[in-house]
Amino acid sequence: MKSPIIFLIFMVIGCISCKNNQVKDRKETIEMSSSKSMVATKNKLETTIKAYLNPKGEKEIDSLVTEDFLRNMNGIPMVTNKRELKAKFNLYGTGFPDYNIKLKNSLVCDNQGYVDWIFSGTNTGQFAEVMATGKKVKINGFSHLYFNEEGRIYREDIFYNELEFLQQMGYSLVAPNLK
Repeated sequence: MKSPIIFLIFMVIGCISCKNNQVKDRKETIEMSSSKSMVATKNKLETTIKAYLNPKGEKEIDSLVTEDFLRNMNGIPMVTNKRELKAKFNLYGTGFPDYNIKLKNSLVCDNQGYVDWIFSGTNTGQFAEVMATGKKVKINGFSHLYFNEEGRIYREDIFYNELEFLQQMGYSLVAPNLK
């Protein structure tokens, strides 16, 4: 599944939800739906998204996300705080030292970001409990990011094909024993 339709669907949903709240100028301030006095600029949120995709270290992560950050992967809660997020980034950095996440498309609306991305890298290090396979991977994914009043990310809903990821690393799905 090189160009999954689900990512397109999520981008369309994001566009529809932003239809009535379009920002005309990149420097224009986005007004939050609530009566909060602090607002974040669209430009700042876009910069935060780019930095979040490929952070330069733990200190940068500290400035990008909240302490109670939540990440749901394919609908399952996987990260429930900033410390766990740093561990996840470290896991991928160890397993795929050359990894890069390329931003394909993004849309910022109010305090939300919709991001279509591509993860690529070579599995030359240990990834969790799995030894390096030396295989290259390239996976399409989609993230729905939520920002607080200060422009920091407090939640991410991330979607990608985990089976395709593992198959590119050299693993295969074995049929269950039905006996």
